[in-house]
Amino acid sequence: MTTPTGSQPTGASPLKKYGPLIGIVVVILIIAGAVTLAGKKDTTQSGASTTGTGGNTTASGGLPSGDAPSDVPMTYAQAKKAGKENTLQWDDNCDKTTGRIKEPSVYAPPCLPKASADNGGATSPGVTADKITIVNYTPPDNADILSKFTSNLDPKDKVIETRAKYGEMFDKVYQTYGRKVDIVEFDATGAPDDPTAAQADAVNVAEKFKPFASLGGPVLTPAYAEELARRNIICIGCGVSLPDKFYQDHSPYIWGPQPTPEQFLVNLGDFVTNRVAGRKASFAGDDDLKNKDRVFGVVHFEQDPPVFTGIDDQVKQCGSSLGWAAADTETYLFDIGKMPDRATTIIAKMKAAGVTTIVFLGDPIMPIYLTQQATAQNYHPEWLVTGTVLTDTTVLGRFYDPAQWAHAFGLSNLAARTPQTQVEPYRLYQWFFGTPPPAVNTSALIYIPMQQIYLGIHMAGPNLSPQTFKDGLFNYPPSGGGATNPQVSYGDHGYFKMIPPGQCTATAPRPDYLGSDDVTEIWWDANATGPDEQGKTDKKGMWRYANNGKRYLPGQMPKTATDAFKMENTITILDKPPADDTAPNYPSPNAK
Repeated sequence: MTTPTGSQPTGASPLKKYGPLIGIVVVILIIAGAVTLAGKKDTTQSGASTTGTGGNTTASGGLPSGDAPSDVPMTYAQAKKAGKENTLQWDDNCDKTTGRIKEPSVYAPPCLPKASADNGGATSPGVTADKITIVNYTPPDNADILSKFTSNLDPKDKVIETRAKYGEMFDKVYQTYGRKVDIVEFDATGAPDDPTAAQADAVNVAEKFKPFASLGGPVLTPAYAEELARRNIICIGCGVSLPDKFYQDHSPYIWGPQPTPEQFLVNLGDFVTNRVAGRKASFAGDDDLKNKDRVFGVVHFEQDPPVFTGIDDQVKQCGSSLGWAAADTETYLFDIGKMPDRATTIIAKMKAAGVTTIVFLGDPIMPIYLTQQATAQNYHPEWLVTGTVLTDTTVLGRFYDPAQWAHAFGLSNLAARTPQTQVEPYRLYQWFFGTPPPAVNTSALIYIPMQQIYLGIHMAGPNLSPQTFKDGLFNYPPSGGGATNPQVSYGDHGYFKMIPPGQCTATAPRPDYLGSDDVTEIWWDANATGPDEQGKTDKKGMWRYANNGKRYLPGQMPKTATDAFKMENTITILDKPPADDTAPNYPSPNAK
């Protein structure tokens, strides 16, 4: 099985996004199972099937049975439930069998009633009767430190061309109610961690372009997103993965593709509690550690000023009340010049504390220095990977000390890999235009935020505003869930609950403003050969997906030992998505 040169990881989040997760919360989840979860709600209805290797919903069914909010259109499934499907007009691109538009994607939006000639005109700032203004934020040249490790990127002109072409495709396939989305390019001025420059850029964007939304923002400060939210402008994929409270406090303006720290830690907590804790550290690199019960140490990223203090304080309180604390917890700042020295200290402390299993929640650069130092200090623990910021990609895993990474296992939000031509952004471009995307290596990074903004516009209906954008996305049915298609949902579908301040049990429901819900189990095969996500084959080592890439929602994790380092039923790359993880095919509406 091969991947053409330059391919990107399926479902990868933008390379600019450094959003690491706060690791200390895992202490409670490991030992006490402090988060209790509501059961998965039934999102199927009569006549709709559910498929997917992960047991979740796909485009062939699983549409929600609830009523749509009063200010957004009802979906075909909701109309059918109400007995109104024959009293409404539906666009020609509606597949009434699936209830979704005729797009070969498990994430295809639901069919909505045909739009009237009058769309309401200027329903919101940045919206007129014929145009929706969207700004695309581009960081300064060389601001993306990952470019050192992901060399097969595309020229700027190809990126802009591809973005414009995706806009042409979405304008034709999705419902925009007579409006064309006008994407304006904005070249940012500040470093990714400069809040002053970020805020100034946001003011410039708001006052110069007066947009409805922005795509992207600086990766190490929320100042850009915060300023736009103050001005009632939506921001898609802006900044880092901040605590859930940030998204709730700035509703309905901040959205993204990857889960919040609290959301991801629910899945990680299930994994560690059910499958890792209370067992021997059998995957460690020396016999002394292998024969010990697992002792956890946590390494996580922090910002300056700190943004995770509230979560830290809550976990320390809960850990104390439950009579357990982490053997060692270390934080670090994203500062390339200081990372080597900080890694030296972190590893020395982990070793001295008797840690057998390092839980890493951070950026993909720090493991280079951590693993080098672990080998230099003759320390060979297990590495529990949490999939933060592409640490679960083969292309970056090959930069880590191979003697250490041979003992890495954990979870990934990414989909099981397929050849580049099977990855959705590439495949849909080829379907619509008949050619590969011009920016072939970064097409996924361009596509993901654009699909999210167009999806919200489609679901909002003609009365487009930030509020109807939110209500529309909340009305989008949970979609995906197979090996090659992570489940995506918004709003409250019962997957996540929050731990109220001062408590140690999750009881409070909360809406979800970020897409990905489920995870898959991975482990590093140090002897595997094959292409990385950029098609390179010059090094050994690849991630394997356990149980053929099966994905788990919160509450679905088995209560058996991890399947890490079991070769049976594992994959590195699938030739193509499984049949039950594939949407129906349709003729391209752009075909001549």
